Amino acid sequence: MNYNFRYNDQIYRITLEDEEKETHFEFNGRKVSVQYQKIDNYVYSILSEGKSLCVGVLKNGKKVQVFFEGDLLELEAISERQKSSTAVDDSGAQVIISPMPSRVVKVLKKVGDDVQAGEGVIVVEAMKMESELKSNIDGKVTDIKVEEGDAVESGTALVSLSSE
Repeated sequence: MNYNFRYNDQIYRITLEDEEKETHFEFNGRKVSVQYQKIDNYVYSILSEGKSLCVGVLKNGKKVQVFFEGDLLELEAISERQKSSTAVDDSGAQVIISPMPSRVVKVLKKVGDDVQAGEGVIVVEAMKMESELKSNIDGKVTDIKVEEGDAVESGTALVSLSSE
């Protein structure tokens, strides 16, 4: 099973593969074998690489809170579609890409505009449904690669943003 989570404006992919007595856990390309047991509704005991860990997990819709080694991590579960519609690189720049073949309905920002994380930047329409694509970062619009009315393919870069 594959899971995608957003944490601190970064997207992480976690893959779990269950075998007979072990689970293979892959996080950002690093694969580890783990054994785990559910202790109660929210607490898991995990054995990995000779180390025993206790992890608390509380899910509330798309929000997931993980208590691990004294830290509380707040994650947001995201779908493959959400993951593929934005890409943030290590410099903090973001390119909003078309998640599917669509038509650009409205460009909500112009080059130089400030954008807050979660704010809509562009609206596309596919199969008679409009989708507002949002920024994952606080920053500025640096480039708009399309115009209203343009037909775009899946994976087409629409708007570039830069963190300040």
